[in-house]
Amino acid sequence: MTPEIKIKVLVVDDEEILRDRLKRLLEMDDYEVITAENGPKGLEEFGKFQPDLVLLDVKMPGMDGIEVLERIKKTDIPTEVFIMTGHGGVETAIQALRKGAFDYLTKPVDYDELEINMKRAVEQRKLQKQLDSYVQDLEAVHRKMKIQQAQLLQAAKLTAVGELGAGVAHEMNQPLMAISSHLEILLMNPAISSDDKIKEKINKIKDQFVRLGTIVKRLHEYSSGRTGNYFNESVNRPVQDGVYLFTQQLKDHNIEITVDLMEDLPKTYIDRYQIQDVAMNFLVNARDAVDAAFNQQVGGKVHVFSKMLAAQNCVLVGLIDNGIPIQEGTESELFNPFFTTKPVGKGTGLGLSVCYNIVKNHNGIISFTKIKDNRKVFYFAIPVDKNKNLAEEANLVKDINEELNKL
Repeated sequence: MTPEIKIKVLVVDDEEILRDRLKRLLEMDDYEVITAENGPKGLEEFGKFQPDLVLLDVKMPGMDGIEVLERIKKTDIPTEVFIMTGHGGVETAIQALRKGAFDYLTKPVDYDELEINMKRAVEQRKLQKQLDSYVQDLEAVHRKMKIQQAQLLQAAKLTAVGELGAGVAHEMNQPLMAISSHLEILLMNPAISSDDKIKEKINKIKDQFVRLGTIVKRLHEYSSGRTGNYFNESVNRPVQDGVYLFTQQLKDHNIEITVDLMEDLPKTYIDRYQIQDVAMNFLVNARDAVDAAFNQQVGGKVHVFSKMLAAQNCVLVGLIDNGIPIQEGTESELFNPFFTTKPVGKGTGLGLSVCYNIVKNHNGIISFTKIKDNRKVFYFAIPVDKNKNLAEEANLVKDINEELNKL
């Protein structure tokens, strides 16, 4: 018998002649063998040697074999134990079997019988390992299925939200048109047109109506998706659209928002609605971070900017906030799908992952960094040349960080 990996056997018996005989015979069959003359020494060697099989005498001075067996079975080491007992010790052997022994052998030990039983124990251990492996594989598959089910459910929810947004925008068009018509009729009424105060109030209502109509139009465009349509245009437009849809919400949370978009930015090859998606995800995360720091009290700030990086021939868009910092140890996971540091029910963990894929599909890069005054910046950069991949630019992140630290 020559297994690729030797089977380790521990022989524990107070009879030196038996120990030596078993050791010699087992080593001839290519087992790796170590011996111990009593229970305490056997447990010591068991911990160091971690054998596959233990041949354990029942009657030993001091600590008997039953106590040694009990201690072995309390460990995490997967070992099979054979109890060796003299004639008349059958009751003790049965007790040992109940405590987890694999089998018992009567002295004097018949080596042929021992070898057959040892092979059976080894085979059983192999089958148990295979079974454990199969169970682990099944558990892993089960966990993966649960994750995929959660992902599918979340995707269905997001799809439903998108369809709801498009439906709401569509349904609101008719009442908005009716309101517009009634406002125009009121303004043509001589009694109203001659009263400056009433006319002023109606014009204020009309201004808000126009704003509402613009929001509905942009919501409809955003919900409709139309992703995959790339055109050469300024990145400022989708960023402005995202800011426009989100400004009032930031103000309602007592967050001061400032916008500094560089004029005459070179056009880049972008999908307008995907870039708007990135801008809005940045704004959502900034709002939540600032709320966590200021609890919707005065002091929160968000700054949106865009600029041209001439040296790298790319456009940089970023959002600075003074909210809570990024949790230490999570930096490398922020753009992973379904990773979130927000409480349950407050975040899906999809936003930044979606942003990452969008920017990657634009041959750009997306990241974040800390800057002075305990502020942080989430940013993305898109090449002016659509055939250029910014991920391959070695010094780009360093140049961007230097530029951001000037802000």
